[in-house]
Amino acid sequence: MTTPTPVTDAYDNPTPHLDYGPDAPQRVMWGLFQPEGSTESAEPARHAVITRWRLFTFEPLTAHERVTCQGRVFEVVGEPDEFAPRFGHTHYESRLTHVEG
Repeated sequence: MTTPTPVTDAYDNPTPHLDYGPDAPQRVMWGLFQPEGSTESAEPARHAVITRWRLFTFEPLTAHERVTCQGRVFEVVGEPDEFAPRFGHTHYESRLTHVEG
């Protein structure tokens, strides 16, 4: 997991830009990936394939984090859902996308 670092402007004000570079904090997390589906762009001269995944974890993610798994970088879509059953372990479900092409 890569947590972005907020970028400041010349006056030390926060900007809407986030830095995912090598200096951004990273953490290792266990999870279960499940594919949800994929779509292909109909634009001429571009063959982008967008795949959607679901990630189950015991630790929460944020909407701005990126997940790296098997050499691919996934974007977190929206806020992860939290499931706290009456009996059992609380887990989080995150929706991810990966764009290729």
